[in-house]
Amino acid sequence: MRILMVSALFPPHVQGGAEISAHNLATWLVDQGHEVSVLTTAPTPADEVWDAVEGGCRIFRVSPPRAYSAFEASRAPGWKKPLWHLQDLFDPRNERMMDRILDVVQPDFVALHYIQGLGYNGLKAIGRRNIPAVFTLHDLGLACVKMAMFSDGKECAGHCAPCKATAKVKLGYLRHIERLGFISPSSANLEKLKTLQPIGDYPCYRALNANQYPVPRTVHEPADHIRILYVGRLHSSKGLDVALQALDKLGDRRFTLTILGNGPAEAEWRQSYGSRPWIRFGGHLPQQDVADQMAASDLLLVPSIWLENSPGVVIQALGVGLPVMGSDKGGIPELVQPGVNGMLVEAGNVVAWTEALAAVLDHPERLAPLRQNALASADAFAKPVLAGRIFSIFEAVRDGRQAEA
Repeated sequence: MRILMVSALFPPHVQGGAEISAHNLATWLVDQGHEVSVLTTAPTPADEVWDAVEGGCRIFRVSPPRAYSAFEASRAPGWKKPLWHLQDLFDPRNERMMDRILDVVQPDFVALHYIQGLGYNGLKAIGRRNIPAVFTLHDLGLACVKMAMFSDGKECAGHCAPCKATAKVKLGYLRHIERLGFISPSSANLEKLKTLQPIGDYPCYRALNANQYPVPRTVHEPADHIRILYVGRLHSSKGLDVALQALDKLGDRRFTLTILGNGPAEAEWRQSYGSRPWIRFGGHLPQQDVADQMAASDLLLVPSIWLENSPGVVIQALGVGLPVMGSDKGGIPELVQPGVNGMLVEAGNVVAWTEALAAVLDHPERLAPLRQNALASADAFAKPVLAGRIFSIFEAVRDGRQAEA
C-alpha cells in the first residue's frame, strides 16, 4: 500500500511524543513492505527537503508560509497567533501544497497525525481524490487551538468562542473525506472530543501508539532508599508542583526525586525546591538515557492535572517493570491498574498525593509485586502488536467496514 503520513512535526525535529509515535508507525509500515511518504514541516526554509529517503521513508519537509514556524509556537508573541491560525485554516497555498504532494506520491491511503502547521484546508485536496484517511487524535487539536483545553493553569470549563469557531471550520474540511476514521490512544481523549466535535458520525477506535523504546543498558538493583522519577515537560499542566508540595512534606523519609525534562516552569520549580537534598534536575535526556534511568528507579510519577491522552512515558515505564503513581485523570487510568502495576491518586489534590507517597515510602516492600506484574504484562505494549492493530483499522476504513474490536 502507498501511504502518505501527514505530521507537521517528525523526527529528527522532535518536540513531543506524537511525532515519535508517527515515526515508529512509519518505520514499522516500511518494514512490512509498504511505501511510506511523510509530509512534515522544516524549522527553516534552509531545512526543506523534497522526496529524500530517510529511514526507508520518502520525506517531504516543507516550510509553509506562516507568521512563525511550528517550532517557534511556544515562543511566538501573542499578537502573531491569530494570524498564524488564520493562515493555517484558510491560506490557499496550503491546499496547493497538498495537491502537489498527492500528485507526486499518489497514495492509496492517508494517515493524518498533525495537520495543524501544514494547513487544515489541505484536507479538501484529499477529499477531492476520494482517498481514505484515518486521523490519529494525539490531543484535542480538532476542538482547541491550544490543542489541550488547558489555559491559565487550569482546564477550560467549556468551549470558548474562538475555539468553537475554528473547530467548526476544521470539521467542515474533514467532511470532504468520504472514507474517514479516527483513532485515539485513549478512550478518555476520544470521549472528550466527541462532546466538542461530532466525530462519532465516523468510525472511531481506541488504539495505543505503536512505540518502541530503547532497552535499558542496566538492570534494576535494590537501594537503601526509594528512587522516584519524573519524566516529562516542566509545565503547569503536568502537575509536578503537586507532587513537589507533597514530597516536601515528607522530607524526613529516605527518598530521592530525579526530574528529567525542561519547560517554562523549570526556573520557578528550581528556585522553590532546588536546594532540597532529595531533588535533582537532570534536564532533557535522549531516550536511551531515560530508559537507563527508569531501570535504576523504583517509582515513576505522572501527576498531570489536565486530560492526558495516553502518556508514552507510562507505557515505557511499565514495559521495563517500573511501577507508576499517576493521576486518576484522562487516559492514565486506562494504563495504570491500582494494586497491580501502580497507584492512582486524585489529580491536583496535594493531601491525597502526600498520603499516597507516604504509604509507599513507609512500606517500600509494596513496590516489588507491582514491578513483577508490570514486567509480566510488558508484551501487551510490543510495537508489532500495537502497529498491527492500527494497520487493521487502516484497512477497515479503506474497505468501508468495521474493524475488529
